[in-house]
Amino acid sequence: MQLTALALWLNTAFAGFDEAVATAIHQLYVAAGWFFTPFLSFISLLGKGGIFLILLSIVLMLFRKTRRYGTTMLLALAIGALVTNVCFKPLVARPRPYTHDGSIFQQYWEMLGKHTESDKSFPSGHMTAAMAASLAVFLRGNKKVSWTALLFALAMGVSRIYLSVHYATDVLGGVITGSIGGFAGYAISNRIPESFYTADFRDCIGKTRAKKSGGKRGGNAAAAPDDGRRRTLVLDGANFSTTDGLFREFNRLFDVGPDEAVHSLDALNDLLGGGVGRIPAGARLHIRWLNSKKSREDLGYGATVLYYEKILRRCHPNNRPRMEALLAEARRGEGETLFEKLTALIARTDTGHDCTLSLE
Repeated sequence: MQLTALALWLNTAFAGFDEAVATAIHQLYVAAGWFFTPFLSFISLLGKGGIFLILLSIVLMLFRKTRRYGTTMLLALAIGALVTNVCFKPLVARPRPYTHDGSIFQQYWEMLGKHTESDKSFPSGHMTAAMAASLAVFLRGNKKVSWTALLFALAMGVSRIYLSVHYATDVLGGVITGSIGGFAGYAISNRIPESFYTADFRDCIGKTRAKKSGGKRGGNAAAAPDDGRRRTLVLDGANFSTTDGLFREFNRLFDVGPDEAVHSLDALNDLLGGGVGRIPAGARLHIRWLNSKKSREDLGYGATVLYYEKILRRCHPNNRPRMEALLAEARRGEGETLFEKLTALIARTDTGHDCTLSLE
């Protein structure tokens, strides 16, 4: 079989590494093949063609609370698949390890049930999909919990080597291409308008029905009545961990241009009052702060100290005594934290804006 230069290089340069990892993982079969074989075969099945992960991401997109996760996952899977199947697999064209007659990989493959694959070996498409989806969840969620999503990617990588359908280097290649998809999907999902994440599909269905009904009745029901409902904006604590990140989220939510971007609490107060941004003053708003428990920790006394230190470096001399007093108070673990200041600021009723807040 004629190998491409890249496939030959991989097979030669990493021969010892690939064989050592395959032999080490094969010990799972030696120790308890009765358990690991069906379990890892099932894990591998979940990555087949990325179908399960694609369907899962679509289901998550149906609900507002999980739509960011589903959107990020779907974008990550699509980008990872393009990088893997369009770029690297045709370019490298590396044969599967079990096609090498008499090799240790072929021996393991025969023991494990002779699972066959139709495409080339590098990088692993299963691993790309698993890493892209897992990284998307990790980046989007609360890191203290979302890191567990990466365990699925780890299990997928082990399963592909265990079944001897991939070299260890194929799996590492999948980690790289999946990471490209995950980071790119996360970045793109952050640029999608907030209205997409807060839209309720039931409202869309209702409007469609109203239009149909209005058409039959001469158009009286075509326009939705003004029922005074508040416009909902979603602030997700999973998207930031610093004050700069928080201000960026507010700038995005209110569609603030670069010349009016918010960088301080005073500027945020102006924004919420309708002084800047494209949401007009007097609009009735409801801000849902998701992952607020994480934000309460991120914007605690440590972040409060850093914030006041930053303000002190550029504040007017007349304001220094007040800032120094607030900084000293924060260093003692006393007074309001940034999180408490922000929640109070959002829910204020004496600044002209009409805004309510829920911590979720």
